[in-house]
Parts: sequence; C-alpha cells; structure tokens
Amino acid sequence: MPEDKFNVSKSVAFINSPVAQDVYVLCPPDFFSGKLFMQALKDRKSSHSLNSCDISEIQLSSLLWAANGVNRNIANSNGSGMRTAPSVKNFQEIEVYVFILSGIYQYDASSHQLKLLRAGDYRKDCGMQPFFAEVPLALCLVANFSRMGKFDEKKRNFYSGTDAGYVSQNIYLYCASEGLATTACGLIDRKHLHQLLFLNNAKAMLSHPVGGL
Repeated sequence: MPEDKFNVSKSVAFINSPVAQDVYVLCPPDFFSGKLFMQALKDRKSSHSLNSCDISEIQLSSLLWAANGVNRNIANSNGSGMRTAPSVKNFQEIEVYVFILSGIYQYDASSHQLKLLRAGDYRKDCGMQPFFAEVPLALCLVANFSRMGKFDEKKRNFYSGTDAGYVSQNIYLYCASEGLATTACGLIDRKHLHQLLFLNNAKAMLSHPVGGL
C-alpha cells in the first residue's frame, strides 16, 4: 500500500473534527484486518461501559461496509448492489445514520459515502444512555418503510425488525474483530430521532454506540 494512502486510512481527522462536510468519500474498507471469524464470534458481546477512543477513518469505512455495505453487484440488484446484510425481498430498507462530533451523516452504501444531514454534535441524541455523549461515534439503524412495497404495517414491523437485527449483528462482529465496544440499544427517543433525521414513513429501530473497551 502506498505510504500516502496508508496515512490517509489511519487518519482520525474527519471523525474528530468539529467541522462538517457536505459529502465525505470513505476510503475503501480493509478486508485484511481484525481477528479471524471464529475468534470474533467468541469475543462478541454487549458492552455497557464504553470508553472514548480514537477510531480511524479506515475503521469507520470498514464498520459501515460491514454493517450494510455493497459486497457484490448482480443483474437484479436494482442498481444499488447487494449487501453484506440480507433483507426481505431485497428491499434494502435498513439505512444507517452516523453521529459524530461534526454532525449526523447518512451512509450511502452504493457510493460508499457519507452525506451530511445535520451539522452539530448530536451524539447524545442517538440513544438515551449517558455513554452516547462520550463515544467517538454512534450509529442509528432506520427502517425506510417506503421501500417495502405493499407490505402492511404488521409485515413491515416484523421484517424490518428482523433485517435490523442482521445489520446489528454485523456491527457487533466487526467491533469484536477490531477490539471495539458496542451494544444494541432499543431504548431510544424515536419521536426526537425522527425529527432530527427528517424521517417520513420510516422508523428508528436501534442505535449502536461505538467506543473503546
């Protein structure tokens, strides 16, 4: 790997910067770091004592790709690529929002970019537990019901809950692989989050703080 690319990938400047960017192009995920799969399963756990730590930009990139990134392109993928997490009828209704110091960003898996939604530090609003305000980043998983065709409310709630679980487990396994701490939090202020994220016909499902062990 060229030295300049290595330095960019290890940078924490974007995550720690208070200055928001309209669009942030993520570096490619690192497919060769972390623990072996079986070891990651062994170490997977919910951590309720999360410490502040430095998370590099390549770790952020890899975390988002692992959570619900594009891992292949096939003819029936509707141009958006197939994902690391399955979804009912390939609706791909689970969207990932990133809360960092500079703002709230929406993860665009097809372009592997972050798009600014709201400038400012809203990490504490991602969940109701105190540690959200201290961690370097937090993720909110949102079900976009407008992508779920003619499913009725009961089916939307059941299948989007299942699909959010797949993404959540991917987050857990990546964090275990990298020695990071996380936990799935369903205790969230959904009404407030829906306002923050400008949600319509959608539901905040889970939030994941990510920090040090």
